[in-house]
Amino acid sequence: MKKTAILILLALTSYMVNAQTKIIAHRGFSGIAPENSLSAFEKAIEIGAEYFELDIHKTKDDSLVVIHDAAVDRTASENAKGKIAEMTYKELSAVNIGNPSKFGDQFKDEKIITLREALALAKGKIKVCIEIKVYGAEEEVIRTINELGVNDEVIIFSFYYPVLAKIRSLDKNIPILYLISAADATTFDYANVIHANAIGVGSKTNITKEFLAEAHQAGLEVWRWTVDEEEQMKELIGLGIDGLISNFPDKAMKIKKEM
Repeated sequence: MKKTAILILLALTSYMVNAQTKIIAHRGFSGIAPENSLSAFEKAIEIGAEYFELDIHKTKDDSLVVIHDAAVDRTASENAKGKIAEMTYKELSAVNIGNPSKFGDQFKDEKIITLREALALAKGKIKVCIEIKVYGAEEEVIRTINELGVNDEVIIFSFYYPVLAKIRSLDKNIPILYLISAADATTFDYANVIHANAIGVGSKTNITKEFLAEAHQAGLEVWRWTVDEEEQMKELIGLGIDGLISNFPDKAMKIKKEM
């Protein structure tokens, strides 16, 4: 009887650890649709991901647009080129991002969208990770979130510590996540200074149960980007990672359910 109780306790503990892992669609469901596109976000909603992640830059006329790079060159179709900061929103809205070399004509009319459009799509359906890629966008990001009333449906990311410090000065409660490729105990201290809710780490961080325990002791969640290999998904979910960011969130969701 005692042995049975211990086995049940272990099973429940394992379930609770795995169940805490949030699955985040990286730049939307970018494994099957153009990154940071309306279609990629819609597909993340369709599969029931808990979050989709997006990146924002600021245009010449101060619009906040959803795109990863500082220029359109990599993601634009038809050989369009140009730096986001040197283009107006009107100019950017004419750029196609359907990625025909990867997806054919399936997304040929896909356009660059604004942060407001992405958040309006997500409202009430899925939470959003907003990665701020530039300085000077903080006030407009918070204004947009407030106007749409999605304060409880977002978390703000950045590699730029001063950006997150500014966000925290503007909003004492909004969730924030400090992105850093290689994290250690010092990272926890920096994150706590700005009252971050989590850190997001890359492949240079050795994630162990001890590392996660130390982060949790410091009041921080640990999210890992960008994980597409199934074996690594299993390992991280098994360890109890708090957030797993993937271009293929469907795989991660399936593995989480099976585990």
